[in-house]
Amino acid sequence: MAVHHIDPAEALASLRTAREARAAARPRPLPGWYPATAAGLFALGFVLLGLLVLLPQRLWLADAGLRLIAAAALIGHVVVSHRIEHRPGIVPALPRGAARRRAIALQLLPLVAAGALALAFGAAGFLLTLGLTGGFGHLLLLRRKRARADAE
Repeated sequence: MAVHHIDPAEALASLRTAREARAAARPRPLPGWYPATAAGLFALGFVLLGLLVLLPQRLWLADAGLRLIAAAALIGHVVVSHRIEHRPGIVPALPRGAARRRAIALQLLPLVAAGALALAFGAAGFLLTLGLTGGFGHLLLLRRKRARADAE
């Protein structure tokens, strides 16, 4: 039987590397402020775009201000979502089974509702409904995702 002699310094370095790799692979929960912030920015951006459709065109200063705020909210939503969802240790994936169907339904229902109201009220109905229902669905999904990560 062969005996292998391992340098204690190399063994400690290997153990440290393994511990760091294990810590990096451990999923970190979403911050508590993230669900409300992401959903609120989404809703605000689309609701303001819907209000822009209803606003008389002669109010150009209010129109420009609302466009700027709506764009800032939607860009903020994308930036915040990207920064949080693409952190090390987070692998974005849809859940399996019934939870997957609920997640897909929460993303499709706002589009269906917005499409139905678009037929009745035009672009304003579409954007307002998408903002409110999409923001609410986004909030529910992110809270559920955060609760699931906390339970693990």
